[in-house]
Amino acid sequence: MRQLFPLLFLALISASRAQDTSVGSGSTAPAPIVHAALDGPRTAVFTTPRDSCEPNDVPDAMARAFRDYKGIIHFVTAATDLYASLGPSLVKLERSCEAAYRSSNNTNPAAFNDQAWIDSFFTPDGINVAGLTHTEYHGWAIPGECHITNGNQYSACEYDSDTYHYSTDGGYHFHSLKAPNNFLAGVPYKYVIDDGPIGYSVDTNVISFNGWYYAVSTSWTWPPNCSGSTGPHHCITSGGAPIRTQNLFDPSSWRGWDGTDFSLTFIDPYVAPVTHPLQHVYTPVPYMGFVNAINVYQVFDGQQVVVATLYDYFDSELGPPGMYLTTSTDLVHWTKPTLVVTVKELAALDPPGSWLDAYFSLLDPTASDPNFATIGAHPYLYYVRLNNNNVYDRVVFRQPIKLWVNH
Repeated sequence: MRQLFPLLFLALISASRAQDTSVGSGSTAPAPIVHAALDGPRTAVFTTPRDSCEPNDVPDAMARAFRDYKGIIHFVTAATDLYASLGPSLVKLERSCEAAYRSSNNTNPAAFNDQAWIDSFFTPDGINVAGLTHTEYHGWAIPGECHITNGNQYSACEYDSDTYHYSTDGGYHFHSLKAPNNFLAGVPYKYVIDDGPIGYSVDTNVISFNGWYYAVSTSWTWPPNCSGSTGPHHCITSGGAPIRTQNLFDPSSWRGWDGTDFSLTFIDPYVAPVTHPLQHVYTPVPYMGFVNAINVYQVFDGQQVVVATLYDYFDSELGPPGMYLTTSTDLVHWTKPTLVVTVKELAALDPPGSWLDAYFSLLDPTASDPNFATIGAHPYLYYVRLNNNNVYDRVVFRQPIKLWVNH
């Protein structure tokens, strides 16, 4: 199952590219600070194994939703075998036991097609659906691809990338392309046995904002034992940064933030030698290493901002461990995160045991857009409770939450 970014924790365990140098939203005006608080009791909406279609039907990613051409909502908390709950609204859903996609288990790292979590969706018409996919190559599970057995194999022998899947029937079935055409974003380094690199991960949904489609990619800190961005042992990859495109159905069109503009191209290292690899590694932006979801929120006077949902459960970099919100008008400059709920407050809701809450996102049942990328002042907070002693014991919760801005 998917590793929980950014802590090294195991939950279960090229086409021609046109240059894009324009600035994100055309505005770097300070974003208003959005505050939020829980606004009612939580409700379990999916419980394993009771609601599962089969053992691998386990919530292993953030809750996402989109509406198809028939008006049916697809609610997904992705796993490597993709199932959805279907219904007329977010609160009236039934599990469909027809898998929309099954991972290919391809043992060649150059195929970028081993374990796939299709967990970032966007449809412009309810028929054609683009799926950004968190893809993991599990070298530690493939004979001859990993020699480490001391517990560090999950970080040393995994190779992650962002790939592209698509549906032409409203999201009921997804398909992949063969490499290199499935490659969307990744590090410009090949997999090395026992040495990673672990790579990139799409950890948000997709939004439409000021003429562009955006998501945020995150990366594992690499190489091992690195520190900072300069010096002989600096980190080549760490943190998160926005990526964007104007063509959802062309995976080669996505561009990353290079510290100045959105001109960074992602290179598949298996197509040809990469002469200057550091020119194809994005520049992290503040707080995005903790991102789980992004939404467009209208604050006042018609102004829209992007709200990012952050979760830090293992240190105090943002403040007390917990869930936070931050806002931006260009997805590069973000406000100081505001605390919504702490880890301790969430833990107080759980029965005795060893639990981990993860995979946070906001979905608004009243959203008019088919991708549930927009939110109002009263969306639902969704998250997954994981049993640390039983990887098949998980619950998806939704809980009312209210947002406000201090004028």
